Amino acid sequence: MTALYGNYALDEGTAKSLGADAEGIYLGGTYYTSIDSESNAKFLKALKDKFGAETKTASELSVPQYDAIHLYALAVAKAGTTDTDAVVKALSEVTFDGPRGPIQMSKQRHAPLTMYLAQVNAQGDTKIIKTEPNVDPGEQCPDL
Repeated sequence: MTALYGNYALDEGTAKSLGADAEGIYLGGTYYTSIDSESNAKFLKALKDKFGAETKTASELSVPQYDAIHLYALAVAKAGTTDTDAVVKALSEVTFDGPRGPIQMSKQRHAPLTMYLAQVNAQGDTKIIKTEPNVDPGEQCPDL
């Protein structure tokens, strides 16, 4: 008997390290190296160019931080200052087109994100099998 198994806590890098032991597992997340976009291809090439053979698998755990640093830099540039209140206001006015696609923070400092359902193959690689664009995070911080 075969049972379907899904795991939101397992990231792509860990699945890759498990290889065939992870085969068939379904993963849910906002980033996979198999996203077919120009911005993701550019990001993966830059990683390989910088780190060569030492390149680690970018993942759901690392790409959000990459996006956040770029969003912060854009917000500082838009605000013209590093003043916290000015930068927070500017965060909802800037967009960064990173490996996951365009990211724009809401006024509650959350971003609608595209969610992906992927499945791990025998080599530990992921294949995206379903995409849900721009999933609204809903009201996360009602007191803001």
